[in-house]
Amino acid sequence: MNELQARELIVKYASDFTDRYTKAYGSIIVRVDNGTYLMSRPVLVLDTIKDSDLQLYDMSSGDVGKILSTRRDINIMIFACTEPAALFSKDADSLKPALYDLAGIVGTDIKIAEDTTSKALLAALKNRAGCLVRGKGIFSASDNMKDAISIIKIIEKSIEAEMYGDKISGIKYLTDEEALRTRQMHNHLYSNVNSEKHVDFVNISTDELDIRNNMIDCTNTLKDLGLFHGSWGNLSVRLNDHEMLITPSAMEYNNIRTEDIVKVDINTLAFNPIQRVPSSEFDLHAAIYRAHPDWNAIVRTHSHGLSVFAAAQVGFKITDPALHQLLGDVSASEHVEPHTPEFIDSILKELEHNNICVIANRGPIFCATSLENAAIMADTIEDTACNRLGYNESLLKPEEN
Repeated sequence: MNELQARELIVKYASDFTDRYTKAYGSIIVRVDNGTYLMSRPVLVLDTIKDSDLQLYDMSSGDVGKILSTRRDINIMIFACTEPAALFSKDADSLKPALYDLAGIVGTDIKIAEDTTSKALLAALKNRAGCLVRGKGIFSASDNMKDAISIIKIIEKSIEAEMYGDKISGIKYLTDEEALRTRQMHNHLYSNVNSEKHVDFVNISTDELDIRNNMIDCTNTLKDLGLFHGSWGNLSVRLNDHEMLITPSAMEYNNIRTEDIVKVDINTLAFNPIQRVPSSEFDLHAAIYRAHPDWNAIVRTHSHGLSVFAAAQVGFKITDPALHQLLGDVSASEHVEPHTPEFIDSILKELEHNNICVIANRGPIFCATSLENAAIMADTIEDTACNRLGYNESLLKPEEN
């Protein structure tokens, strides 16, 4: 990577830190080559970073250079300070996973570095992709920008579960064994999946082409709303009485093309092997379509407010009469080992009378007659969840403000 490419990379991805409730301050760092790195000025609002905020440094300078020189597998580092992260990391001993996302992509528990020296950060990053910095915020390290941002988002989401969970029933942690299995499964499922640069079109009619393009537009909308991030989240559309179209596994939504959407048989789960590999939850989508012939679209988000309810394994009543008549309540599934028949059955049970289910320790899923309606539901119910939890209020006490 040259300096120009590094600059373009930072500016392109800075907007991914836009959030409806929480501002993130900090810095983004990119390795240019073995001798230099590019870093944004510290304590900027991350989603406002522009080219003039970036400066090139020699690898021999500062703790950043020491980390990059020590860990040749790290190309991207991000420091992000949000109010929840700063408050939680002030007194916590570690961050335990109450969400499968955290265990899968970051680590079985998240350590806290006492300061920002290379020694402290490298120790906290051992066998992990991210850590917290005492009283300051979140630090992520990866070989690519997509994962570095996802690590920040997932740690922040998990911290919000810690900070807001007591307002409902308190969060329920994964066991050490569940966290370890999740970490191993994530490395197995997502290692090099869909890494080919291009795939061929497969028997796509004009109508199907329009549906695929609409799906891509929807993923970008959901990403802009903060409901999808990186490659996290998935959606599908019923194509006909025996086929569905679903987003691919582990592909960054910025880069998905029409041909990357995967056609899957709803009954047999078969798909053409020259296509991409479908989302790892494709069997869940298919089971929902089989159980509900009137539903034609499913959106599975990784939104922050509803993830707090997922970590607590609880749903909530929809009090608006018209909305309740249309959607039912937001129910929560039983905590069951993922990727098992029992896991799917637990979700189908909650969807018998409701269009929305909070999947225990994972996140929400929305089912509707159309993709547009499912996306609107996802946005509306996320706002409802955040308002119930008080996301628009400061976590600081008056004297701390």
